[in-house]
Amino acid sequence: MRHLRVPSAETQHWLELCRTQNWLQKGAGVLSLEDGLKGIPLSETAPPESDKSWLGNTIILAAGITKGPEHWSEHLDQKLLQEIGEELPNSYEIQGDILIVKLEEQTREYGTAIAEAMLKQLPSIRLVCADNGVIGEFRVRDLEPLTSRNNDLSTITQIRENGVMISTDPAKVYFSARLSKEREDNLLVAQKLRKQLSRPLRICDPYAGVGPSLATLLREEGLVSECYAGDLNPDAFELLKGNIEHFISKSPTPPKQLKIKNIDARKWKDELDNEHKIDYLLVNLPHHSLEHLPKLLPLLSTDNSTVIRGWAIIDRDSLTLQEGNIASMIKLAGGNVESISCSEVKGFSSSKIFMRFESWQTFS
Repeated sequence: MRHLRVPSAETQHWLELCRTQNWLQKGAGVLSLEDGLKGIPLSETAPPESDKSWLGNTIILAAGITKGPEHWSEHLDQKLLQEIGEELPNSYEIQGDILIVKLEEQTREYGTAIAEAMLKQLPSIRLVCADNGVIGEFRVRDLEPLTSRNNDLSTITQIRENGVMISTDPAKVYFSARLSKEREDNLLVAQKLRKQLSRPLRICDPYAGVGPSLATLLREEGLVSECYAGDLNPDAFELLKGNIEHFISKSPTPPKQLKIKNIDARKWKDELDNEHKIDYLLVNLPHHSLEHLPKLLPLLSTDNSTVIRGWAIIDRDSLTLQEGNIASMIKLAGGNVESISCSEVKGFSSSKIFMRFESWQTFS
């Protein structure tokens, strides 16, 4: 490969010049030469050594340093890349060893070629799926497998979060890796409540999905004495059972009482015989959390302070009203609010946001 030999101090200048003139060899690195010189890798289109552009610097032949493609699109045929043009996908999501990409209508015919290019670039990926939108009662993704390694088209995968392996299936259940920090904070709040009560907690996660919020809670020594969890989605429920079994197997102090149910969250008060026993309640059904909340408040203990942490999708301009709205629900259920806060976690659309609410209260 031809390399332009330049003084080390001028390396950046010549790199920029070659890059703007399309004379830089893609995927190749700069060589370190003797006497403090550098070798800039040149493409076949770069002019010969006699060209005045080089200002007297010489060109040498040397084995190049190959860096490999820096972007998956470099694995595509150039003609195909030109055909796709501006519709080339510019983002994707990875869950475990599955890559999920949104394809515009104009690029669907190139889906397999795009997926194969992604597999070549990302060795940790096993399966590439097209995201065809949200479907069904449980708002799960309509995933279309495009290509895979070893013909393995299974959409079951494992995600490592906060040091814990969690089994999930993006084609059948909802899982958001972007809420990892929220789940970390769940643990911090639980630790604070345990310290205040001077005993392990009775927790309830009625919209548990595959159980990511329980992963750290159940593995924390001496944190949970009783756990009640479930999900209405039967596919999520099956994964939840296996995940909880895994979490508990890693715990030095597993809960003394454990109940996992495939039921509507609003029926948990019947499952617990209308006992007011829960210290820590998680409410994560964003499109319906605030609507369901009054039906969940009877779960909370009447013997001590309790905590609710929940998430909801709301109109952006209503955020300042939500503390009063939630406080009113708690008071109507016979509770006394000790503190309450509502905060935007992230945007959801131009008019809506994803909000977290946390309230501490007592019930008599």
